[in-house]
Amino acid sequence: MEIAEQKNRVSLEGMVTLENVSRVYKMGDHNIQALKDINLSLETGKLIIVLGPSGSGKTTLLNVLGAIDKCDGIIKIGNLEITRLNKKQLTKYRRQKCGFIFQFFNLLPVFNALENVEYALELASKLSRKEVTNRATEYLRKVGLYEKRFHFPSQLSGGEQQRVAAARAMAKNPELLLCDEPTGELSVKEGKQVLTAIQNIVKERSDVMTVLVTHNQKIAQIGDVVIRLRSGEVDSIEEQIPIPAEQLSW
Repeated sequence: MEIAEQKNRVSLEGMVTLENVSRVYKMGDHNIQALKDINLSLETGKLIIVLGPSGSGKTTLLNVLGAIDKCDGIIKIGNLEITRLNKKQLTKYRRQKCGFIFQFFNLLPVFNALENVEYALELASKLSRKEVTNRATEYLRKVGLYEKRFHFPSQLSGGEQQRVAAARAMAKNPELLLCDEPTGELSVKEGKQVLTAIQNIVKERSDVMTVLVTHNQKIAQIGDVVIRLRSGEVDSIEEQIPIPAEQLSW
């Protein structure tokens, strides 16, 4: 299935589905079952929290959704079955359809905040130079960093760098926003600022699915849906009324 054949945005049809998704890693003579027969139907327009201790499979789940890692089973992003795509198609999928916010900010140190967001847009879109700059500026404004758009990563706090990473991820207009422990290297104050930025983006974009991985049960309170993983399997799925990130304390 060619991504290019889908003329508009991928039709998520309100759903991302995983059918019998498993992932096994070989460690010498041993097999490590990171994911085991995961079956999920996830709705767009919601903040989905994947909660679990270290080794539960939560980052692996994020990686297979983002096609960073391979898996057995079927993953459908709306009408696009990503588990059937070839290498070239997967690269295009990651570049155009996914936004990633990692625990470590992964900003380019030689670029300022604006240039970091612009660079991601140039790779993922066919916008004009002016359009790239306008959109990058818009998303830095959304995360509260317009005044620091010309600052380099070394001139920004950890929380500010992570908010640049959030702007970079969302400026691409992804169908899927994947956040891997985005507060793991931050203070509580900075973490709340980043989570607030993510919550605000979720509210604005009902056509985007946001999946946030964390081991912190307090942070799970900001999600619409909490999926608990244990030993590579789904332990429970719970819908809840999220609380604003500003109210968190951990």
